[in-house]
Amino acid sequence: MKKLILLFVFCLMIVEVSAQTAREYLSPVASPQASVTQNVGMTKISISYSSPGVKGRKVFGDLVPYDKLWRAGANSPTIIEFSTDIKIGNEMLRAGKYAIAMVPRKNGNWTIDFNKEGKYPFAYRKDGKIDMDAYNADLAQSIVTEVVVWDSSIERLTYFIDANDNKIANVNMLWDNIIVSFEVDTMPKEFLKKFAETLE
Repeated sequence: MKKLILLFVFCLMIVEVSAQTAREYLSPVASPQASVTQNVGMTKISISYSSPGVKGRKVFGDLVPYDKLWRAGANSPTIIEFSTDIKIGNEMLRAGKYAIAMVPRKNGNWTIDFNKEGKYPFAYRKDGKIDMDAYNADLAQSIVTEVVVWDSSIERLTYFIDANDNKIANVNMLWDNIIVSFEVDTMPKEFLKKFAETLE
């Protein structure tokens, strides 16, 4: 009889642990994963990121400090991927994946970094500080861009890609009352020229 009671209690414990695990697994995360993909010219541009919410908080200048590196999302690194070589500013970036990080500023332009190792800034933390030499060594590109402040507020951090003229794309991040944008030149003419040369 004791064995039956012990077996019954053991089974109840297993069921309770399984139910607890299921509840935790099925609970919505605070910053859900999101992604956006757009074909521009001959290039497929994809962004994967975590999407935090405002939740009544002051975002920029508080939750996200000014003048400090920010992973441009939450949780895991924000990753942008290009299926072909592209150009941002005057710099060529090879096809592949890059982590995006930003430096927000209260007044003036923001900085956007593209990390070729796909790492976010905290991956370079050493002795409580970010090792900027190591961080900069892994940068593929760093640009300065203007921001737009508007009257409305977007609850969830969102990225979208505007195909524009199907040659130069506009990549945009919206969160709270801020819009940050940068251009990606997909260089379709150069792509077609290289493709034609392979057929000669």
